[in-house]
Amino acid sequence: MKHPPFATLKLSLLLVLAALLLAGGGILWSRGQAQDAGVALQQQRSALNGARQQLDRSRHQQQLIATHLADYQALAARGFIGTEDRLAWIEAAQLANRDAGLYSLDYQLTPRTASLPALAQGLPLGQTTMTLTLPLLVETDLERFLNALKARAPGVYRVRGCQLSHPGDAPFEPVNQPRLLAECELLWFTVAAESGASK
Repeated sequence: MKHPPFATLKLSLLLVLAALLLAGGGILWSRGQAQDAGVALQQQRSALNGARQQLDRSRHQQQLIATHLADYQALAARGFIGTEDRLAWIEAAQLANRDAGLYSLDYQLTPRTASLPALAQGLPLGQTTMTLTLPLLVETDLERFLNALKARAPGVYRVRGCQLSHPGDAPFEPVNQPRLLAECELLWFTVAAESGASK
């Protein structure tokens, strides 16, 4: 039996071995490249999903703005959004006093304070207390004044309460002079960028 000529096949075997090594290296390199490409693809998919979610949120916010823009503008026009308009509140009270045919009016305003966030669903709602003191001829004068103020109010307010009293112990006389004193406490509400800011 004859042995194959290893000397002549030596070069061919070396070439086959080199080809096998190169093929194995190529397979390992291509597998690493495929894994890197898979990771990059996953990152791109995550980024795409994040961008889609952001786009959906933006569309939703745009829809909310379009839906509520008229309401927002109406509240801003009434003086509810933005800085306090104390002068307009005072003028409204004075004009309501005149419209109701009353005698005089004293007022006092406190600095703006933060209101309960639950009242405005977390918005920076502020409130300013206005104390009004006005002399009355009869009890129904107070109702006329409050109705006139409601018609003239340039903002959003709530009457916290009113108290009637008889100042002095003067005997009743049938003259057109105020014998009652009303003291009312009003809360004016505003939504501003800084909840503690006051004008």
